[in-house]
Amino acid sequence: MVDLVTGGILLFAIMVGAGIVPLIMAFRVKVHSLRILSLLLGLFAITHGFYHLASGFQQEFLADIIFEPISLIFLVGLGAYYSKVAVV
Repeated sequence: MVDLVTGGILLFAIMVGAGIVPLIMAFRVKVHSLRILSLLLGLFAITHGFYHLASGFQQEFLADIIFEPISLIFLVGLGAYYSKVAVV
């Protein structure tokens, strides 16, 4: 069984690892819409990883008041931009 801190660190590492790839892609790709989509996806993954890290260390204010709304904003922005780009 994994305790809360180890689980938070593990989820943080997974989310940051998953967020690095779109961020690198955002800086290397030349297509503007794909660059923005990759940037939003990478920022969401990294901020959501920080949410899990803060939650694992039982920092409820930091997790629920700071990182959760920021990651939600990135996720909604990603969905809104994707729906705008997909329609056009």
